[in-house]
Amino acid sequence: MKEQKDIKKLLSKFSKGDLTPSEANELALLVKQGDENVDLKEILTLYWLESSNNIIDIQSDAIFDKIKSRIKAKEPEQKHSKVESRNEKLFMLMRYAAIIVLTFGLSWFAKELINNKIANNQNKEENIADNEISVSYGSKSRIQLPDGSVVILNSGSTLKYPGRFDKVSRNVFITGEAYFDVTKDKEHPFYVKTNGITIKVLGTKFNIKSYPEEKMVQATLVTGSIELYSNRNGIRKNNRLAILKPNQQAIIEIENIKSMNDSINNLDSIKSISINNQIDVEQFISWKDNRLVFRDEKFINLTHQLERWYNVEIEIKDDKMKETLLSGVFMKETIEQSLKALKLTMPFKYSIYQNHIVISKLNSRN
Repeated sequence: MKEQKDIKKLLSKFSKGDLTPSEANELALLVKQGDENVDLKEILTLYWLESSNNIIDIQSDAIFDKIKSRIKAKEPEQKHSKVESRNEKLFMLMRYAAIIVLTFGLSWFAKELINNKIANNQNKEENIADNEISVSYGSKSRIQLPDGSVVILNSGSTLKYPGRFDKVSRNVFITGEAYFDVTKDKEHPFYVKTNGITIKVLGTKFNIKSYPEEKMVQATLVTGSIELYSNRNGIRKNNRLAILKPNQQAIIEIENIKSMNDSINNLDSIKSISINNQIDVEQFISWKDNRLVFRDEKFINLTHQLERWYNVEIEIKDDKMKETLLSGVFMKETIEQSLKALKLTMPFKYSIYQNHIVISKLNSRN
């Protein structure tokens, strides 16, 4: 029954031209199930039959021509004693089209109508998404969105968001790391799309770390709840990866990600997902308060953070050193002060050439 209600709702929004891109995708997927979906067949038939009593916002002339050309070869010639109005003919053909669609499968309906609706909504979304904020290494940025939500961007991150949110949902795109404090609005869900996944929230605080070069997404929940979905099929219950509660963290491994556009369009990029419970949230959000906290962090992963933190390039010459686990806290230290502090835990030598740092193993003679 719930699926029937969902289909009716999507068809109603489709007729009014109010489908969001994700809803249009969902309807297209349902339609493509064709004759296997009994509920859809029943509802779609009623949808067309009831059209004779309702004014539907569709391109009737174009549909009329397509339906007419489709059924012309199959409809036997008949003589009519009276002339019908063009509208009556149109609705008769539309009702007949329902039979044609159901007989030959629903793919034509999907291709001719749903794909057009998806394209229109995607173009609308692209036109609205007119703000792009990129933060260089060594910097951070605080952005207030049109709905009052606040985003803090970490170094080397990019945020895309519209000048105004649409009437159905609030959508933003992120690569890099960001802390979100989302304004609660049950009527307008908030969606964050990034490498391979989409996060759905109503009102909450969470951290998302999604640098393409690290090939993983790390979502850390502070308050409220968030739902994680793969970008393959959009926001659907059977596509949900996880629901996070406060002090939980999801780590999603990503494959073949190279850029923001690649990450958003790559629908098969999720390799695995794991959930960590009762984590120390402060460790993962302290960066927004200019504190770099790391606990049992691999040296190679720590150097990636240091590169963004200090706007430098770090090269480690010894593979064994890359796997060494380190813990500590950096606040106002310079890069050289940080390296000297790390040397107390793990002896090594380093050379600085402008913004390029080379770290190598300290041999016994040094």
